[in-house]
Amino acid sequence: MDKDSILHVINMAKDGTITSEEAVDLIEALCMKKEGENLRNAREVGRKKGKLVIHVTPKNKNGEAANITIPLGIADGFLRKFGASKGMDFDLEEIEESGIHVETKDETVDIYVER
Repeated sequence: MDKDSILHVINMAKDGTITSEEAVDLIEALCMKKEGENLRNAREVGRKKGKLVIHVTPKNKNGEAANITIPLGIADGFLRKFGASKGMDFDLEEIEESGIHVETKDETVDIYVER
């Protein structure tokens, strides 16, 4: 998983280059750069019950928080279609094992699988 790519997407949203919805789509798509092992793993995770959770927490009181919950089956389907077409690598099994934690100057982003 490429945490620098996720940070880049967050900065693009912060700069207004893309919307927050597009940022979420891109971050989700980062799951699926490799079609081989990662795709098989994502399908296996997608069959399991649970959800992909994305928390964006501002570091100042004026920022907006975001709490996004996506059923794993939907996240898996989206990642297979969108992620593979964009050549991005985002492994749901890796997220399930260790999660993703990204800190920027203005916000903290945590992505994890919740059962």
